[in-house]
Amino acid sequence: MLKRGFTLLEVLIVVIIIGILAAIALPQYVTTLEKSKSAEAATNVGSIRSALDRYWYQNGAITTTISNLDIDNPNSVTNKLYTYTITDGGTTSTTRIYTVTATRTAGGNTYTVQWKQDSNVSGKLLRSANLGGPTS
Repeated sequence: MLKRGFTLLEVLIVVIIIGILAAIALPQYVTTLEKSKSAEAATNVGSIRSALDRYWYQNGAITTTISNLDIDNPNSVTNKLYTYTITDGGTTSTTRIYTVTATRTAGGNTYTVQWKQDSNVSGKLLRSANLGGPTS
């Protein structure tokens, strides 16, 4: 007698293996999606940073209001992923010190992308640890 098909046990084992693989892959997939969404924040933070530098060169001061800059305000976009803020860290007429922060809260996690300008010649783009940034 010729036997064809799979037994219930064989099918059950395959389903369990697929479930285990999906449980391993799903968190990594979500992390990869959030990292790709942070590209929007990095681009907008770069635009805000450039506009802030132009503003400082023209006015000798930093504004903390994005609408005062010569760019479209990313906070006014309807389906924005991040919220953007500017913090003046002690800017003078000769030195720029400020932070531009993009913040997103999704699924109980908070994601941040920041540009920290600490002098006229140096600054750094930082991402939160859950976006692959430094842990300290």
